[in-house]
Amino acid sequence: VISDWSGTHSTVDAINHGLNVEMPTKQYLGDALLDSVKAGIVSQAVIDQRVREILRVRLAIKPVPENEANQVVTSQPAQQKIAYDVAIKSIVLLKNDGILPLQLKDKPVIAVIGANASQIMATGGLGAGVKTLYEVTPLEGLKKKIGNQAQIVYAPGYVPVVYHWGRRSAEVIAREEQEIATKSRQLAEDAVAAASQADLVLFMGGDNRAVETEGADRKDIKLPSGQDELFQKIAAVNSNIVTVIVSGAPNDLNVVNPASRALVWSWFNGSEGGNALADVLLGNGSPSGHLPFTLPLKLEDSPAYALGNYPQGEKSTDVFADLVSESGKEKSAGVPRTNDPNTAYYSEESLVGYRWFDTKGKPVMYPFGHGLTYTNFDYQSLATDHDSYRPGDVIHLQVRLQNTGPVAADEVVQVYVHRIDSQVEWPLKELKAFKRVPVNPGETQSVELEIPVKNLQYWDERKHSWAHDPGVVELQAGSSAGNILLKKTVTILD
Repeated sequence: VISDWSGTHSTVDAINHGLNVEMPTKQYLGDALLDSVKAGIVSQAVIDQRVREILRVRLAIKPVPENEANQVVTSQPAQQKIAYDVAIKSIVLLKNDGILPLQLKDKPVIAVIGANASQIMATGGLGAGVKTLYEVTPLEGLKKKIGNQAQIVYAPGYVPVVYHWGRRSAEVIAREEQEIATKSRQLAEDAVAAASQADLVLFMGGDNRAVETEGADRKDIKLPSGQDELFQKIAAVNSNIVTVIVSGAPNDLNVVNPASRALVWSWFNGSEGGNALADVLLGNGSPSGHLPFTLPLKLEDSPAYALGNYPQGEKSTDVFADLVSESGKEKSAGVPRTNDPNTAYYSEESLVGYRWFDTKGKPVMYPFGHGLTYTNFDYQSLATDHDSYRPGDVIHLQVRLQNTGPVAADEVVQVYVHRIDSQVEWPLKELKAFKRVPVNPGETQSVELEIPVKNLQYWDERKHSWAHDPGVVELQAGSSAGNILLKKTVTILD
Protein backbone atom coordinates (compact mmCIF):
# COMPACT_ATOMS: atom_id res chain seq x y z
CA VAL A 1 0.00 0.00 0.00
CA ILE A 2 1.48 3.34 -1.11
CA SER A 3 0.14 6.60 0.25
CA ASP A 4 -1.01 9.48 -1.86
CA TRP A 5 1.61 12.21 -2.09
CA SER A 6 1.60 13.96 1.32
CA GLY A 7 -1.45 11.88 2.19
CA THR A 8 0.01 10.34 5.36
CA HIS A 9 -0.97 11.98 8.65
CA SER A 10 0.14 9.51 11.31
CA THR A 11 2.86 7.01 12.16
CA VAL A 12 1.42 4.35 14.46
CA ASP A 13 -2.07 4.23 12.95
CA ALA A 14 -0.72 4.24 9.40
CA ILE A 15 1.75 1.38 9.86
CA ASN A 16 -0.63 -0.71 11.98
CA HIS A 17 -3.42 -0.37 9.43
CA GLY A 18 -1.34 -1.56 6.48
CA LEU A 19 0.59 1.35 4.96
CA ASN A 20 3.83 0.10 3.42
CA VAL A 21 5.29 3.14 1.67
CA GLU A 22 4.89 6.82 2.52
CA MET A 23 5.30 9.23 -0.39
CA PRO A 24 7.11 11.41 -1.14
CA THR A 25 8.94 11.94 2.18
CA LYS A 26 9.79 9.97 5.34
CA GLN A 27 8.05 12.35 7.73
CA TYR A 28 5.95 9.64 9.39
CA LEU A 29 7.49 6.31 8.35
CA GLY A 30 11.13 7.42 8.81
CA ASP A 31 12.70 8.41 12.11
CA ALA A 32 9.30 8.71 13.76
CA LEU A 33 8.57 5.06 12.96
CA LEU A 34 12.00 3.96 14.19
CA ASP A 35 11.41 5.78 17.47
CA SER A 36 7.98 4.12 17.78
CA VAL A 37 9.54 0.68 17.36
CA LYS A 38 12.27 1.42 19.91
CA ALA A 39 9.65 2.62 22.36
CA GLY A 40 7.64 -0.58 21.91
CA ILE A 41 4.63 1.25 20.50
CA VAL A 42 4.93 -0.54 17.14
CA SER A 43 5.87 -4.23 17.25
CA GLN A 44 8.70 -5.82 15.30
CA ALA A 45 6.13 -8.26 13.91
CA VAL A 46 4.25 -5.42 12.22
CA ILE A 47 7.48 -4.12 10.66
CA ASP A 48 8.39 -7.61 9.42
CA GLN A 49 4.95 -8.01 7.84
CA ARG A 50 5.11 -4.66 6.04
CA VAL A 51 8.59 -5.52 4.70
CA ARG A 52 7.38 -8.94 3.50
CA GLU A 53 4.55 -7.24 1.59
CA ILE A 54 6.99 -4.88 -0.13
CA LEU A 55 9.37 -7.70 -1.05
CA ARG A 56 6.54 -9.88 -2.32
CA VAL A 57 5.53 -7.23 -4.85
CA ARG A 58 9.14 -6.48 -5.80
CA LEU A 59 9.99 -10.14 -6.42
CA ALA A 60 6.77 -10.73 -8.36
CA ILE A 61 7.64 -8.07 -10.94
CA LYS A 62 10.29 -8.60 -13.59
CA PRO A 63 12.06 -5.28 -14.13
CA VAL A 64 12.35 -3.95 -17.67
CA PRO A 65 15.96 -3.05 -18.50
CA GLU A 66 16.44 0.64 -19.18
CA ASN A 67 17.73 0.02 -22.69
CA GLU A 68 14.54 -1.90 -23.52
CA ALA A 69 12.01 0.52 -22.02
CA ASN A 70 10.03 3.04 -24.08
CA GLN A 71 11.14 1.66 -27.43
CA VAL A 72 7.72 2.03 -29.06
CA VAL A 73 6.09 5.40 -29.75
CA THR A 74 2.43 4.87 -28.91
CA SER A 75 1.29 8.17 -30.43
CA GLN A 76 0.69 6.89 -33.94
CA PRO A 77 -1.92 8.15 -36.45
CA ALA A 78 -4.51 5.68 -35.14
CA GLN A 79 -4.12 6.93 -31.57
CA GLN A 80 -4.07 10.55 -32.74
CA LYS A 81 -7.36 9.96 -34.55
CA ILE A 82 -8.87 8.66 -31.31
CA ALA A 83 -7.62 11.76 -29.47
CA TYR A 84 -9.22 13.97 -32.13
CA ASP A 85 -12.54 12.11 -32.05
CA VAL A 86 -12.71 12.34 -28.26
CA ALA A 87 -11.85 16.04 -28.37
CA ILE A 88 -14.41 17.08 -30.99
CA LYS A 89 -17.19 15.05 -29.34
CA SER A 90 -16.43 16.73 -26.00
CA ILE A 91 -16.69 20.37 -27.07
CA VAL A 92 -19.89 21.97 -25.73
CA LEU A 93 -21.69 24.79 -27.52
CA LEU A 94 -23.49 26.66 -24.76
CA LYS A 95 -24.80 29.63 -26.72
CA ASN A 96 -24.93 30.74 -30.37
CA ASP A 97 -26.84 33.61 -31.96
CA GLY A 98 -25.87 32.46 -35.44
CA ILE A 99 -22.31 33.75 -35.51
CA LEU A 100 -21.02 30.17 -35.54
CA PRO A 101 -19.83 28.53 -37.63
CA LEU A 102 -17.48 31.34 -38.62
CA GLN A 103 -17.77 32.78 -42.13
CA LEU A 104 -14.44 33.47 -43.83
CA LYS A 105 -15.53 34.48 -47.34
CA ASP A 106 -14.57 38.14 -46.79
CA LYS A 107 -11.18 37.25 -45.25
CA PRO A 108 -11.93 38.81 -41.85
CA VAL A 109 -9.42 40.03 -39.28
CA ILE A 110 -9.76 37.74 -36.25
CA ALA A 111 -8.29 38.83 -32.92
CA VAL A 112 -7.50 35.77 -30.81
CA ILE A 113 -7.24 37.13 -27.29
CA GLY A 114 -6.28 35.20 -24.17
CA ALA A 115 -3.24 33.31 -22.92
CA ASN A 116 -5.23 30.07 -22.97
CA ALA A 117 -5.02 30.18 -26.76
CA SER A 118 -1.33 29.31 -26.62
CA GLN A 119 -0.92 27.44 -23.33
CA ILE A 120 0.09 23.79 -23.17
CA MET A 121 -2.28 22.12 -20.70
CA ALA A 122 -1.35 18.42 -20.75
CA THR A 123 1.91 18.82 -18.84
CA GLY A 124 0.38 20.80 -15.96
CA GLY A 125 -1.68 19.78 -12.99
CA LEU A 126 1.12 18.05 -11.06
CA GLY A 127 0.12 14.38 -10.79
CA ALA A 128 -2.57 14.92 -13.43
CA GLY A 129 0.02 15.94 -16.01
CA VAL A 130 0.81 13.82 -19.04
CA LYS A 131 4.07 13.47 -20.98
CA THR A 132 2.43 13.83 -24.35
CA LEU A 133 4.37 13.62 -27.60
CA TYR A 134 2.68 16.80 -28.82
CA GLU A 135 -0.25 19.09 -28.07
CA VAL A 136 -2.02 21.32 -30.57
CA THR A 137 -3.03 24.55 -28.85
CA PRO A 138 -6.17 26.45 -29.89
CA LEU A 139 -4.06 29.11 -31.63
CA GLU A 140 -2.08 26.49 -33.56
CA GLY A 141 -5.27 24.71 -34.57
CA LEU A 142 -6.88 27.93 -35.81
CA LYS A 143 -3.83 28.95 -37.83
CA LYS A 144 -3.58 25.49 -39.37
CA LYS A 145 -7.27 25.22 -40.30
CA ILE A 146 -7.82 28.83 -41.41
CA GLY A 147 -4.59 29.33 -43.31
CA ASN A 148 -4.81 32.44 -45.50
CA GLN A 149 -8.62 32.61 -45.39
CA ALA A 150 -8.41 35.19 -42.59
CA GLN A 151 -5.87 37.37 -40.83
CA ILE A 152 -5.25 36.15 -37.30
CA VAL A 153 -3.87 38.59 -34.72
CA TYR A 154 -2.91 37.12 -31.35
CA ALA A 155 -2.76 39.00 -28.05
CA PRO A 156 -2.30 37.11 -24.73
CA GLY A 157 -4.24 39.79 -22.86
CA TYR A 158 -3.46 38.54 -19.36
CA VAL A 159 -0.73 36.82 -17.36
CA PRO A 160 -1.73 33.20 -16.69
CA VAL A 161 -1.50 31.77 -13.18
CA VAL A 162 1.75 29.89 -12.52
CA TYR A 163 2.12 27.13 -9.93
CA HIS A 164 4.83 27.88 -7.36
CA TRP A 165 6.77 25.18 -5.54
CA GLY A 166 7.76 25.67 -1.92
CA ARG A 167 7.48 28.71 0.29
CA ARG A 168 8.17 32.29 -0.79
CA SER A 169 8.83 35.30 1.38
CA ALA A 170 6.33 38.14 1.61
CA GLU A 171 8.84 40.38 -0.14
CA VAL A 172 9.18 37.99 -3.09
CA ILE A 173 5.41 37.61 -3.38
CA ALA A 174 4.88 41.39 -3.29
CA ARG A 175 7.53 41.94 -5.96
CA GLU A 176 6.04 39.26 -8.23
CA GLU A 177 2.55 40.70 -7.82
CA GLN A 178 3.80 44.15 -8.79
CA GLU A 179 5.57 42.75 -11.86
CA ILE A 180 2.44 40.84 -12.89
CA ALA A 181 0.25 43.93 -12.43
CA THR A 182 2.55 46.02 -14.62
CA LYS A 183 2.73 43.36 -17.32
CA SER A 184 -1.02 42.75 -17.16
CA ARG A 185 -1.79 46.40 -17.84
CA GLN A 186 0.37 46.38 -20.97
CA LEU A 187 -1.05 43.05 -22.20
CA ALA A 188 -4.59 44.34 -21.68
CA GLU A 189 -3.85 47.53 -23.62
CA ASP A 190 -2.41 45.50 -26.50
CA ALA A 191 -5.43 43.18 -26.49
CA VAL A 192 -7.95 46.03 -26.54
CA ALA A 193 -6.07 47.66 -29.40
CA ALA A 194 -6.15 44.39 -31.37
CA ALA A 195 -9.87 43.93 -30.65
CA SER A 196 -10.70 47.45 -31.81
CA GLN A 197 -9.21 46.74 -35.25
CA ALA A 198 -10.71 43.25 -35.69
CA ASP A 199 -13.87 42.05 -37.40
CA LEU A 200 -14.24 39.32 -34.80
CA VAL A 201 -12.79 38.52 -31.38
CA LEU A 202 -12.15 34.98 -30.18
CA PHE A 203 -11.76 35.38 -26.42
CA MET A 204 -9.88 32.39 -25.00
CA GLY A 205 -10.56 32.41 -21.27
CA GLY A 206 -10.91 29.96 -18.42
CA ASP A 207 -8.61 28.32 -15.91
CA ASN A 208 -5.38 26.47 -16.50
CA ARG A 209 -3.65 23.49 -14.94
CA ALA A 210 -2.03 25.67 -12.28
CA VAL A 211 -5.50 26.79 -11.14
CA GLU A 212 -7.20 23.40 -11.39
CA THR A 213 -4.65 21.12 -9.80
CA GLU A 214 -4.23 18.65 -6.98
CA GLY A 215 -3.41 19.47 -3.39
CA ALA A 216 -5.53 22.62 -3.26
CA ASP A 217 -9.07 23.80 -3.95
CA ARG A 218 -9.99 26.96 -5.80
CA LYS A 219 -11.04 29.76 -3.46
CA ASP A 220 -13.85 30.72 -5.84
CA ILE A 221 -15.06 30.01 -9.38
CA LYS A 222 -14.20 33.40 -10.87
CA LEU A 223 -12.19 33.56 -14.07
CA PRO A 224 -8.57 34.09 -12.94
CA SER A 225 -5.97 36.67 -13.99
CA GLY A 226 -8.40 39.58 -14.30
CA GLN A 227 -10.19 38.04 -17.28
CA ASP A 228 -13.55 39.63 -16.45
CA GLU A 229 -12.05 43.12 -16.43
CA LEU A 230 -10.19 42.45 -19.69
CA PHE A 231 -13.33 41.10 -21.32
CA GLN A 232 -15.33 44.20 -20.39
CA LYS A 233 -12.71 46.42 -22.02
CA ILE A 234 -12.78 44.29 -25.17
CA ALA A 235 -16.59 44.29 -25.30
CA ALA A 236 -16.53 48.08 -25.17
CA VAL A 237 -14.67 48.24 -28.51
CA ASN A 238 -15.98 45.14 -30.33
CA SER A 239 -19.39 43.47 -30.04
CA ASN A 240 -18.57 40.45 -32.23
CA ILE A 241 -17.16 38.19 -29.53
CA VAL A 242 -17.03 34.40 -29.47
CA THR A 243 -15.87 33.22 -26.05
CA VAL A 244 -14.11 29.89 -25.63
CA ILE A 245 -13.68 28.64 -22.06
CA VAL A 246 -10.72 26.33 -21.49
CA SER A 247 -11.52 24.89 -18.06
CA GLY A 248 -12.20 21.54 -16.48
CA ALA A 249 -14.67 22.78 -13.85
CA PRO A 250 -17.39 25.45 -13.55
CA ASN A 251 -16.55 29.14 -13.79
CA ASP A 252 -18.58 32.25 -13.02
CA LEU A 253 -19.60 33.49 -16.48
CA ASN A 254 -21.86 36.37 -15.46
CA VAL A 255 -19.58 38.89 -17.17
CA VAL A 256 -18.67 37.07 -20.38
CA ASN A 257 -21.96 35.29 -21.08
CA PRO A 258 -24.25 38.29 -21.79
CA ALA A 259 -21.79 40.04 -24.12
CA SER A 260 -20.70 36.93 -26.04
CA ARG A 261 -22.50 36.13 -29.27
CA ALA A 262 -21.42 32.52 -28.86
CA LEU A 263 -20.03 30.60 -25.89
CA VAL A 264 -18.03 27.40 -26.26
CA TRP A 265 -16.64 25.12 -23.55
CA SER A 266 -13.46 23.48 -24.82
CA TRP A 267 -11.96 21.79 -21.71
CA PHE A 268 -8.32 20.72 -21.28
CA ASN A 269 -8.95 18.79 -24.45
CA GLY A 270 -5.84 16.70 -25.03
CA SER A 271 -3.22 16.58 -27.74
CA GLU A 272 -5.72 17.20 -30.58
CA GLY A 273 -7.81 19.78 -28.76
CA GLY A 274 -6.69 22.71 -30.90
CA ASN A 275 -7.55 20.98 -34.16
CA ALA A 276 -10.93 19.86 -32.81
CA LEU A 277 -11.82 23.35 -31.57
CA ALA A 278 -10.89 24.95 -34.88
CA ASP A 279 -13.02 22.46 -36.81
CA VAL A 280 -16.02 23.16 -34.57
CA LEU A 281 -15.65 26.94 -34.87
CA LEU A 282 -15.34 26.69 -38.65
CA GLY A 283 -18.20 24.23 -39.11
CA ASN A 284 -16.03 21.35 -40.28
CA GLY A 285 -17.65 19.40 -37.48
CA SER A 286 -20.82 20.05 -35.51
CA PRO A 287 -20.44 20.39 -31.72
CA SER A 288 -22.16 17.61 -29.81
CA GLY A 289 -20.80 17.69 -26.27
CA HIS A 290 -23.07 18.15 -23.26
CA LEU A 291 -22.27 19.61 -19.84
CA PRO A 292 -21.43 16.96 -17.21
CA PHE A 293 -22.17 19.50 -14.49
CA THR A 294 -24.41 22.47 -13.79
CA LEU A 295 -23.14 25.99 -14.47
CA PRO A 296 -24.67 27.98 -11.60
CA LEU A 297 -25.60 31.64 -11.67
CA LYS A 298 -23.47 32.13 -8.57
CA LEU A 299 -21.36 30.05 -6.22
CA GLU A 300 -23.74 30.76 -3.34
CA ASP A 301 -26.37 28.59 -5.05
CA SER A 302 -24.21 25.47 -4.74
CA PRO A 303 -24.89 22.85 -2.05
CA ALA A 304 -21.38 23.21 -0.61
CA TYR A 305 -22.04 26.88 0.14
CA ALA A 306 -25.64 26.49 1.26
CA LEU A 307 -24.76 23.72 3.71
CA GLY A 308 -21.81 25.51 5.27
CA ASN A 309 -19.08 23.38 3.74
CA TYR A 310 -17.82 26.37 1.73
CA PRO A 311 -16.48 28.69 2.90
CA GLN A 312 -15.26 26.67 5.87
CA GLY A 313 -18.01 26.82 8.45
CA GLU A 314 -20.36 24.85 10.63
CA LYS A 315 -21.20 21.52 9.01
CA SER A 316 -24.74 20.23 8.86
CA THR A 317 -26.70 17.33 7.43
CA ASP A 318 -30.24 16.32 6.49
CA VAL A 319 -30.86 18.49 3.45
CA PHE A 320 -34.42 17.23 3.24
CA ALA A 321 -35.34 19.46 6.15
CA ASP A 322 -36.77 22.62 4.56
CA LEU A 323 -36.16 20.96 1.20
CA VAL A 324 -37.85 23.42 -1.14
CA SER A 325 -37.27 26.83 0.41
CA GLU A 326 -34.32 28.34 2.21
CA SER A 327 -33.10 31.67 3.44
CA GLY A 328 -29.36 32.22 3.31
CA LYS A 329 -27.43 29.26 4.66
CA GLU A 330 -29.40 26.03 4.76
CA LYS A 331 -31.14 25.70 8.13
CA SER A 332 -30.70 21.99 8.64
CA ALA A 333 -32.05 19.77 11.36
CA GLY A 334 -28.80 17.81 11.35
CA VAL A 335 -26.25 17.70 14.13
CA PRO A 336 -23.42 20.23 13.72
CA ARG A 337 -20.06 18.66 12.93
CA THR A 338 -16.51 19.73 13.61
CA ASN A 339 -14.86 22.56 11.72
CA ASP A 340 -11.90 20.37 10.69
CA PRO A 341 -10.45 21.62 7.36
CA ASN A 342 -9.12 18.12 6.65
CA THR A 343 -12.61 16.59 6.70
CA ALA A 344 -15.00 16.78 3.75
CA TYR A 345 -18.69 16.34 4.52
CA TYR A 346 -21.12 15.26 1.81
CA SER A 347 -23.94 16.99 3.61
CA GLU A 348 -26.10 17.24 0.49
CA GLU A 349 -26.54 13.45 0.72
CA SER A 350 -28.29 12.36 -2.49
CA LEU A 351 -28.74 15.91 -3.81
CA VAL A 352 -25.44 15.85 -5.68
CA GLY A 353 -24.92 18.26 -8.57
CA TYR A 354 -27.97 18.93 -10.73
CA ARG A 355 -30.19 17.09 -8.23
CA TRP A 356 -29.62 19.93 -5.77
CA PHE A 357 -30.43 22.71 -8.22
CA ASP A 358 -33.52 20.89 -9.54
CA THR A 359 -34.92 19.91 -6.17
CA LYS A 360 -34.28 23.30 -4.59
CA GLY A 361 -35.80 25.06 -7.60
CA LYS A 362 -32.72 27.21 -8.14
CA PRO A 363 -32.33 28.92 -11.53
CA VAL A 364 -29.04 28.14 -13.27
CA MET A 365 -27.04 29.68 -16.10
CA TYR A 366 -26.77 26.41 -18.05
CA PRO A 367 -28.24 23.12 -16.81
CA PHE A 368 -26.61 19.73 -16.50
CA GLY A 369 -26.60 17.97 -19.87
CA HIS A 370 -26.93 21.19 -21.89
CA GLY A 371 -25.29 21.36 -25.30
CA LEU A 372 -26.28 22.94 -28.62
CA THR A 373 -25.25 22.06 -32.15
CA TYR A 374 -25.53 23.53 -35.65
CA THR A 375 -28.87 21.88 -36.37
CA ASN A 376 -32.23 21.32 -34.65
CA PHE A 377 -33.80 18.15 -33.30
CA ASP A 378 -37.51 17.44 -32.99
CA TYR A 379 -38.33 14.99 -30.17
CA GLN A 380 -41.46 13.29 -31.47
CA SER A 381 -42.47 10.46 -29.14
CA LEU A 382 -41.50 8.39 -26.11
CA ALA A 383 -42.70 4.80 -25.75
CA THR A 384 -42.02 1.85 -23.44
CA ASP A 385 -42.49 -1.87 -23.98
CA HIS A 386 -44.80 -2.19 -20.93
CA ASP A 387 -46.73 0.01 -18.53
CA SER A 388 -45.61 -1.77 -15.35
CA TYR A 389 -42.43 -3.53 -14.26
CA ARG A 390 -41.28 -5.88 -11.51
CA PRO A 391 -37.99 -5.61 -9.59
CA GLY A 392 -36.08 -7.92 -11.93
CA ASP A 393 -37.33 -6.35 -15.17
CA VAL A 394 -35.70 -3.95 -17.60
CA ILE A 395 -37.56 -0.90 -18.91
CA HIS A 396 -37.06 -0.69 -22.67
CA LEU A 397 -37.63 2.82 -24.05
CA GLN A 398 -37.86 4.17 -27.56
CA VAL A 399 -37.41 7.87 -28.33
CA ARG A 400 -38.14 9.06 -31.87
CA LEU A 401 -36.40 12.23 -32.97
CA GLN A 402 -35.78 13.98 -36.26
CA ASN A 403 -32.95 16.20 -37.45
CA THR A 404 -34.90 19.15 -38.85
CA GLY A 405 -31.85 21.30 -39.57
CA PRO A 406 -29.35 21.65 -42.42
CA VAL A 407 -26.36 19.62 -41.18
CA ALA A 408 -25.56 16.18 -39.81
CA ALA A 409 -24.91 16.07 -36.08
CA ASP A 410 -24.95 13.86 -33.02
CA GLU A 411 -27.66 14.17 -30.40
CA VAL A 412 -27.34 12.86 -26.85
CA VAL A 413 -30.78 11.67 -25.77
CA GLN A 414 -31.17 11.80 -21.99
CA VAL A 415 -33.80 10.01 -19.90
CA TYR A 416 -34.52 11.10 -16.33
CA VAL A 417 -36.75 9.49 -13.71
CA HIS A 418 -39.15 11.52 -11.54
CA ARG A 419 -40.97 9.83 -8.63
CA ILE A 420 -44.67 10.62 -8.41
CA ASP A 421 -45.83 8.71 -5.32
CA SER A 422 -42.64 7.48 -3.64
CA GLN A 423 -42.43 6.26 -0.07
CA VAL A 424 -39.00 7.80 0.54
CA GLU A 425 -37.38 11.15 -0.20
CA TRP A 426 -35.92 11.47 -3.70
CA PRO A 427 -34.36 14.25 -5.77
CA LEU A 428 -36.77 15.89 -8.21
CA LYS A 429 -35.34 13.75 -11.01
CA GLU A 430 -32.30 11.62 -11.77
CA LEU A 431 -30.54 10.73 -15.02
CA LYS A 432 -30.93 6.99 -15.63
CA ALA A 433 -30.09 6.50 -19.32
CA PHE A 434 -28.52 8.36 -22.23
CA LYS A 435 -27.31 7.58 -25.73
CA ARG A 436 -25.40 9.47 -28.41
CA VAL A 437 -26.77 9.00 -31.92
CA PRO A 438 -25.64 10.50 -35.27
CA VAL A 439 -28.55 11.87 -37.32
CA ASN A 440 -28.40 13.18 -40.89
CA PRO A 441 -30.45 16.19 -42.09
CA GLY A 442 -34.12 15.24 -42.45
CA GLU A 443 -33.53 11.78 -40.96
CA THR A 444 -35.73 10.33 -38.22
CA GLN A 445 -34.26 7.85 -35.76
CA SER A 446 -35.74 5.57 -33.14
CA VAL A 447 -33.33 5.63 -30.22
CA GLU A 448 -33.44 2.54 -28.01
CA LEU A 449 -32.53 2.90 -24.32
CA GLU A 450 -32.74 0.62 -21.30
CA ILE A 451 -33.23 1.20 -17.58
CA PRO A 452 -32.92 -1.90 -15.35
CA VAL A 453 -35.47 -1.59 -12.57
CA LYS A 454 -32.73 -2.44 -10.07
CA ASN A 455 -31.15 0.91 -10.99
CA LEU A 456 -34.17 2.61 -9.41
CA GLN A 457 -33.36 1.19 -5.98
CA TYR A 458 -32.21 3.21 -2.98
CA TRP A 459 -29.86 2.34 -0.14
CA ASP A 460 -31.83 1.58 3.03
CA GLU A 461 -29.63 2.81 5.88
CA ARG A 462 -31.63 0.92 8.48
CA LYS A 463 -31.38 -2.44 6.70
CA HIS A 464 -27.94 -1.77 5.18
CA SER A 465 -29.09 -3.06 1.82
CA TRP A 466 -30.61 -1.94 -1.47
CA ALA A 467 -34.39 -1.59 -1.43
CA HIS A 468 -37.17 -1.03 -3.96
CA ASP A 469 -39.52 1.94 -3.83
CA PRO A 470 -42.65 0.75 -5.67
CA GLY A 471 -45.02 3.26 -7.19
CA VAL A 472 -45.59 5.44 -10.22
CA VAL A 473 -42.58 7.04 -11.88
CA GLU A 474 -42.43 9.51 -14.72
CA LEU A 475 -39.88 8.89 -17.46
CA GLN A 476 -38.66 12.19 -18.90
CA ALA A 477 -36.72 12.43 -22.18
CA GLY A 478 -34.91 15.53 -23.36
CA SER A 479 -31.65 17.17 -24.30
CA SER A 480 -30.68 18.33 -20.79
CA ALA A 481 -31.90 18.40 -17.21
CA GLY A 482 -33.43 21.77 -18.05
CA ASN A 483 -35.04 20.81 -21.35
CA ILE A 484 -37.45 17.91 -20.84
CA LEU A 485 -39.45 17.37 -24.04
CA LEU A 486 -41.31 14.06 -23.60
CA LYS A 487 -42.88 12.31 -20.61
CA LYS A 488 -44.45 8.92 -19.88
CA THR A 489 -45.53 7.28 -16.64
CA VAL A 490 -44.96 3.65 -15.70
CA THR A 491 -45.59 1.68 -12.53
CA ILE A 492 -42.91 -0.09 -10.51
CA LEU A 493 -44.47 -3.09 -8.78
CA ASP A 494 -43.43 -4.47 -5.41
